[in-house]
Amino acid sequence: MMKRSKATPKGAAGLALDVNEALKFKQKLDNGQAPSRQELLHVLQADKACDSACKGRKDNPNCLHGLVPAVGSVRRKGLWQKEPQGLMHLGVDPAGLRRQDSNLPCGLNNLGNTCYVNSALQCLFMTTIFRNAMYQVAPPAADDNILGHIRRLFAELQAGIRYSADPKAFAQALNLDHTIQQDGQEFLKLLLSLLESKLGASGQPAVQSLVPDLYRGSYAYETICKECGQRSQGSNRDTHFYELDIQVKGSAALDSSLADMLSAEELSGDNQYHCDFCGKKADATRQLCLRQLPPYLCLSLQRFVFDMKKLMKVKATDKFSFPLSIDLGPYQAPHSKQQGAAASQVYDLQAILIHKGSSASQGHYVAHVLEGSTDKWWRFDDETVTAMPEGPIGEKADHGVAASSSGPSGKKTEKAKGKAKGKSRKRKASGKSEEEFEDESTPEPMQGLIDQPGVISDTALPTSPSPQSSSCDITSSNAYMLMYKRRSWQSPQGSPLAVVPIPESLRGYIKEENQRFDAACSEFQSTQQKVREAVKEQQNTVRNILQLAPVPQDEPDCRFVSADWLAKWADSDPELTSIDNSSLQCPHGKLLPNKPAEMKRISYIAWEELQQRCGGGPDLGPTDVCAVCLLDMLDAMACADEQGQATQTALALAEALDEQEVSTAAACEGYYVSKTWLQGWKKRQGRSMSSCSPTEGISCPHGALLPAALGPRTKRVAVPPLLWDYFKESWQRAERQHQQQQAEASEAATAADSADGEDVVMLDGLQQQQPDSNGVAARAQSSSPEPARSLHEFPARTSCECEACLNELSASTANGQVLASEAEQERMQSPHLAAGTPLYLEAGTTYTLMPRPWLQSWRAYVNGASKRGRPSGAALPPHPPSLKEACQALLCTCHFGNDAKLAYPLPSLAHRRGKWMQGDADSSMFEVVATADWLQLLSRHAAEQEDSIRQIETALLPLILENNTARVEGAMPDEKVIGDNVLETLQPAHATARHAACLDSNPEVCHDAIEQQEADAMAARLVYTDAEVMVELVAQADFKPSMLNLTGDRKSKRARKGRAPIKVSADDKVRDLKLKIVQTLNVHPENALIHVFREGHWQVLGDDIDARLAEHGILPDEEIVVVNTHIYDDDDLGSFFGQTSSSKPQEERGFTGTALSSHGATAIVGLE
Repeated sequence: MMKRSKATPKGAAGLALDVNEALKFKQKLDNGQAPSRQELLHVLQADKACDSACKGRKDNPNCLHGLVPAVGSVRRKGLWQKEPQGLMHLGVDPAGLRRQDSNLPCGLNNLGNTCYVNSALQCLFMTTIFRNAMYQVAPPAADDNILGHIRRLFAELQAGIRYSADPKAFAQALNLDHTIQQDGQEFLKLLLSLLESKLGASGQPAVQSLVPDLYRGSYAYETICKECGQRSQGSNRDTHFYELDIQVKGSAALDSSLADMLSAEELSGDNQYHCDFCGKKADATRQLCLRQLPPYLCLSLQRFVFDMKKLMKVKATDKFSFPLSIDLGPYQAPHSKQQGAAASQVYDLQAILIHKGSSASQGHYVAHVLEGSTDKWWRFDDETVTAMPEGPIGEKADHGVAASSSGPSGKKTEKAKGKAKGKSRKRKASGKSEEEFEDESTPEPMQGLIDQPGVISDTALPTSPSPQSSSCDITSSNAYMLMYKRRSWQSPQGSPLAVVPIPESLRGYIKEENQRFDAACSEFQSTQQKVREAVKEQQNTVRNILQLAPVPQDEPDCRFVSADWLAKWADSDPELTSIDNSSLQCPHGKLLPNKPAEMKRISYIAWEELQQRCGGGPDLGPTDVCAVCLLDMLDAMACADEQGQATQTALALAEALDEQEVSTAAACEGYYVSKTWLQGWKKRQGRSMSSCSPTEGISCPHGALLPAALGPRTKRVAVPPLLWDYFKESWQRAERQHQQQQAEASEAATAADSADGEDVVMLDGLQQQQPDSNGVAARAQSSSPEPARSLHEFPARTSCECEACLNELSASTANGQVLASEAEQERMQSPHLAAGTPLYLEAGTTYTLMPRPWLQSWRAYVNGASKRGRPSGAALPPHPPSLKEACQALLCTCHFGNDAKLAYPLPSLAHRRGKWMQGDADSSMFEVVATADWLQLLSRHAAEQEDSIRQIETALLPLILENNTARVEGAMPDEKVIGDNVLETLQPAHATARHAACLDSNPEVCHDAIEQQEADAMAARLVYTDAEVMVELVAQADFKPSMLNLTGDRKSKRARKGRAPIKVSADDKVRDLKLKIVQTLNVHPENALIHVFREGHWQVLGDDIDARLAEHGILPDEEIVVVNTHIYDDDDLGSFFGQTSSSKPQEERGFTGTALSSHGATAIVGLE
């Protein structure tokens, strides 16, 4: 006998009693005896104490370990986490915003897209003389909204105790839009214009000319007649500028760009100048002359240019070199106001405004500024300020991937000049008059330099740095504006580097701000301490209550609480309220006896503490166990025990059948069951009945016994009456449960439909519900219970096999024997064809092309129908389809009747053992067969349609290859020549041999149909979703378009460094492919040149990023090579995500609507 099953009945799941204990306990309750408290605790598994070394057990209600961590330990979240959760609601500790070092400059908060404001303000603040002058502004000008805010902001940057000042008030005064990224150069230019206007109107001599004195210079366009040598009247008219626009495109360095800007232009031919002194048009020269340079020279690098192809502004990321110091004396006109002065014109670099990013509409601004008083360079990045020990040369990350430091710039200047030679460039400058020369509003570019009196010649302009220039240049792709200071300049007000104290009017403001900050820090510390103390107090309360929770052995009273609620209460922050024991209650409102894993047993003292603090309930003790539910569970266990014993007896009888321990007489008195069903029941160890009855597999449609000769699934076995009675009873019980479940599901569906399927009708102004009878009836019919499944009874002594089924079996067997005999005859008549033996081809013999799919089905039929290929009792394989339809499918649809041609290419050939044979046995639609075999198959399978089926004849043609053409062997050269299309079909092993062969056919091949099939096949392959393609990153230096496929004919799917698969769909765009390449290979989309292998070499995919992959013919498992051009920084994706080629560029608003554009000042003029 096998061991009794220990499966617990569903109704008694969780009850902590074995079968014997349950039977004794049930007997005691049936006798009217009340259980003791200890017995109830045993039922609830609460009679065993928890070991002190336990770390927490869910199945023991007495185990309270693990509810709180050990003393000194913490958890990741909740009440016991390292930092209380309440501190997170306080925000950032302001003490962390305190400036730690007074010598470290203060940063500026980024309000959102205001990095350009912060960078420009830091450049002005670090200009000491500008800062001192702003402190000297006195009322009423000091009370101006904008001047007042910039003065307070400067004072906070100098003496504030925060490490970062807040420019919000200043930005609001200017009415700046924080949601839009603006141009840093334009902002600085407009801000200086606004300050010049306000300071000029202040009436204070010390500051009213501050901006012009520091930043304003002058230039003039000089036009000199070549005949009289006189300057035009407009040549003496100076135009003021506050910044010089330096061209980046076409110039590699600052000195070459300046030389190009100041080069002379020839006015001749149709563009002659009208000389007032000569009274006629004459040849002349015209050039820009720098008359006066300011103490602080701002150079605006023209990074943002308009792209005529994209019709939008783009950023020029060209490399551009500039020195740390430069002598501008040679660049000034000989008769300039400063030319004769003794002061040197050497300028030192003071600040660099940098735009990081490759998009003109997006990016980030940082500033590199020299602190004159300490001669230290600082990097300003909004709130973050860091020292630059190596100066701006060491910050290569800010200067882009092309950044570098180089030696003397002379070589670069010569190279740049060579590149710029012959290129035309238009300049624009405001302040030009029509009197200077004709068409001066749109001057033509100056092509060279000439030697004339008063004109700067090419020998006068430097081609290499002067001795005063720095020997180290900075090469940058992101430098946007440069600020130089004249080394020898002295301010009339004293040293420009001396820092003056903050005036008394601003000291009070700074003192109030610092006191307010200190108060905020103190308040935060106080609130933080209160939160920590409250959490600590709650932790102590939880520990104290849990210390009272264990129930002593001599304590008679205790309570049960939900384990889930207790765990949440012990780990909750803030504290939970309202005890919830509803999960422990039965439908009668009592304590469920089978939920020991969901409850915890605590002392009555701990329960009172929880009740006092939290409330809720209900109050549940050991005496509150539900007697009704307990009896039901005990009954279920007793019934399950009886069923288990019966199951064990049945299993023993079933095993005895296999061991032939049951006598033949007992089996004859028994009943038939399905042998397959019985084996499955024994594998399940009798735990459940199958979805089919024990006799369903051996019952015929007439309700009688199926013939055993039908197959192995109809085999039966006789079981003893005792085992049959067990099967019958178990099946009926399972069937009743099944029907009950179906009825409950039907009732639930009907109730739901009656609630949902109601129509609203209006009766006397009131809404009333009317059931949708049709919908409800239909749904009720669909959810009605299934009919009862029958269980046929077949006594072994009296049951006989069904006569009707026997007659059908005999007829089917006779018919099958006839068909099998015919198939055997066919196989014997064409044994080589039936076996698929290759057919050797000979020249001069005519063969037949047959449809390969039909021959495959024919072989399966004749080989499977024979006695050798078919097991006893097995059904015959299916008969081959129509031969006529199969042959017609090989003909094209574009030709009809006798003109019909083949729709598929002819088979290729293979040369083996000195003989020719068909080479593509698995891929071609044709198979070459002997004509005798064709006629034999035609007579058997299409005798009545023989006249309507067209035979496809083929023959072997030996070829001789000559000069990339082939002619039939034995024929004259002009008789029959086969062109390149035949050579393409030859096997590669024989394409270079002198002798080759091919097949000829009648009818011939229709090339239009084949091309259409190839196009349809390609179109079908181009419809895919989530297919893999392999992408591989190749260095540009190692890549050549003519190189062979990297993986050869065999495509490897193995990923490695720089090579990985990605999933794409046919409807994905090239943009989507580039984005996936970014994620996989970490390369910038604009740097990724995608190549696909086409026509024997690699081709670039194309520039249209909105084209679909299917349009480029990219197939699943395609090999794609990605060449990284390194034009853009791989970490900068602004140029790709900022603007799509298909979207229209947004209209630039600039600073319209702000205080920078509404003051009406027009003094600032940039030189282009």
